[in-house]
Amino acid sequence: MTEQAATSTTPDAPDAAAPPAGATRNPFTVANYQKWWSASVVAGLGVGIQAVTVPLFVRDRVDPDFRAIAIAAALICQTLPAAVLALVGGVAADRVERRRILVRTYSVAASVSVAYVFLAGFDVQAIWPVFLLAAVIGSAGAFTNPARQSMLPQIVGRSQLQNGVIFGTMAFMASLQFLGPTVGGLIADLQGLTSAFAVEVVLLAAAALLFSRIGTDTPARTGKTVFGDLKDGLRYTAGQPPIVGLLLLATIPGVLLMGPFAVTVVLMVEDIFAASDRYVGILWGCFGAGVFLGSVMLSLRQVGRRGWLLCFSVLAGGTIFVLYGLSESLYLSMAILVAWGLCPALFINFAVALLQETTAPEKMGRVMSMYGLAFSASVPIGYAQAGAVTSLWGPQATIISSGIVCALLGLGCLLFLRPVREMD
Repeated sequence: MTEQAATSTTPDAPDAAAPPAGATRNPFTVANYQKWWSASVVAGLGVGIQAVTVPLFVRDRVDPDFRAIAIAAALICQTLPAAVLALVGGVAADRVERRRILVRTYSVAASVSVAYVFLAGFDVQAIWPVFLLAAVIGSAGAFTNPARQSMLPQIVGRSQLQNGVIFGTMAFMASLQFLGPTVGGLIADLQGLTSAFAVEVVLLAAAALLFSRIGTDTPARTGKTVFGDLKDGLRYTAGQPPIVGLLLLATIPGVLLMGPFAVTVVLMVEDIFAASDRYVGILWGCFGAGVFLGSVMLSLRQVGRRGWLLCFSVLAGGTIFVLYGLSESLYLSMAILVAWGLCPALFINFAVALLQETTAPEKMGRVMSMYGLAFSASVPIGYAQAGAVTSLWGPQATIISSGIVCALLGLGCLLFLRPVREMD
């Protein structure tokens, strides 16, 4: 094959004509960003459907007294491998072209998810296969997240980076927390879990195809081993107090907010609200709608004191979570969750933007993997503590107690976490 022919069949190279700093804050002027954004939407939809379908599959196959523990165990199996392999995934993102990583990991996730279709289709009553499948998909996610996030600074200019992060959050997180769970809950309720799992497979495979069309730079060789690159990344991060502070802050939502919410949402719908399964997805969707609305508002103008707002979002998020735990009205809870979603919109967008603006480009994959590790390692702890507390005292007690602790920690961050609080 000639060089010219090879060039014609490869994905688009990174956009050389990206607007210079200060020219525009609109990342959609960059062709590769448009592709990245579309791929993120599709990927988020596929993963979001799984957030509803797996807990429903487990719930229907265990004794009512063990539902919370079983659901928590399934979620832990998916997030724990991501935590164990997160740093390796970050090193890979700084050594291997990120497009190749995304194509392979989403292909693996789609292939493994086919097994869920068969489990539901043949009405298999055993739940142990779910733990194995979740572990494989979680392992793939350890490589997916740092590659997808660290790809962004290669695609857009610095003036477009914050809005690129914001619109990327709207694409991935809103589809992950809003559209995906809503679609998954509706399909599961109307057509059954088999159909919901099948849609998940199609979306994950489509994500792999879409990411394959985004060209990115091949990372320069460092001449070090994987372990050497890992040590270099850890040493660099330890010498950056603002980055360390952001990573510490990132552990709070997983333990005290997202972990408890994911474990209890199915039980809140059935035990407290006495509603149909579709409302599992709708409650997730209300939360995601808040993330979406918050991200839209943040994109409208440049915001200062982002570090202070980041700490405040933890305080506000815990407070609103307590209100959700106190509510026994389905429709009031839906409204509360929309308001709750505004806090993660602040947290996710500002944390990622500040990290990417502060980190040296050649260390980006490793730092973003540490950010992913802070969350993925904390979420299993959140699942475990929520499963235990819920089994003893019910879902509302879990939500209220977690929210109170989160709010207190957020207040402490505002008062004492100076390296983050003073970031602009």
